[in-house]
Amino acid sequence: TVLGFNGRVLHDNIIEATEDFSSDYCIGSGGYGSVYKAALPTGQMYGFCSHPKHSFLVYELVERGSLRMVLSNNEQAKELDWKKRVNVVKGLANALSYMHHGHSQPIVHRDISSNNVLLDLDYEARVSDFGTAR
Repeated sequence: TVLGFNGRVLHDNIIEATEDFSSDYCIGSGGYGSVYKAALPTGQMYGFCSHPKHSFLVYELVERGSLRMVLSNNEQAKELDWKKRVNVVKGLANALSYMHHGHSQPIVHRDISSNNVLLDLDYEARVSDFGTAR
């Protein structure tokens, strides 16, 4: 179990919530897999599931999407004033500092870009897509 949740139940919930990974629920794809949006009956939960047919990580949905998406949308880009932009840069710098120096085994992301910086509703930055990290 992960965080007290049964992995088999989690797998079944995800299969049901995505209608067996229907393209209707796919919100992005990359070199290391696809990203699906689904609401799980257990509410907000973070974890993973390794199954012979599928392996996946479960993350929170970061509502605004990538920094690139925000900057490429005129209306959203105007909303991202200098104070919010500085906040995004500070959040990203803190995340990188933690990854590089925050624990005994440093993590080097190797693919930081506006596509891999996600913004929540408060414009707090989250680093994503660790596919090439070492």
